[in-house]
Amino acid sequence: MSLRFEQPVVDKITQSRAHIGITDAEIVQMVAAYRLFGFWRIDIETGHFFASEDVHAIFDLPYSDGPVNLAELMSRIHTEDRSLIAQTFEEASLHGVGFHFVYRVDNRLGGYKLVRSIGRFRDDASGGGIVGVTYEFVEKLRVVGFEDHAARR
Repeated sequence: MSLRFEQPVVDKITQSRAHIGITDAEIVQMVAAYRLFGFWRIDIETGHFFASEDVHAIFDLPYSDGPVNLAELMSRIHTEDRSLIAQTFEEASLHGVGFHFVYRVDNRLGGYKLVRSIGRFRDDASGGGIVGVTYEFVEKLRVVGFEDHAARR
C-alpha cells in the first residue's frame, strides 16, 4: 500500500474564505454529506484513540464518544497493512510530520475496501497527539431526494 510522509503544514499560507462567507462548520457539514468522512485524534500520552461517527461506520464499529477499542479497530484492517499503520503513527510522533496512507479494511462482505487516512502531528496548547481524517475511496454516496407532491397542472 502507498505511504507518503510530509512536513507539517506550518509554512503553507492559510486560504482565505472571508470573501466567500463560508464557515468551518459549514465546510465540515458539506464534506460529511459527500461521503463517509470521519475525524479522529490519538492522545500520545494515554494512547487513546477518539473518532467521529463516520470513522466508526467505516470500520463497522458501534459508536461511542469515548476511546475506540483499538484492538477491535485494528482487527478490521488487512493483516498486511497493520504494520504500516503502526509505523506511520510512530514516525509521525517521532518526527512531527504529516502523512497520507491507503490501506484495506474488511468490508464485512468477505472482501476489503480501500480507505485513506490523512493526519499530522500536533503539539500545541490543545495537547500533543495526532489528528486526522479517514474516508473510503469507493464511497457510499449520501443522496438526498425530494418528492414533489404538488398536483400537476
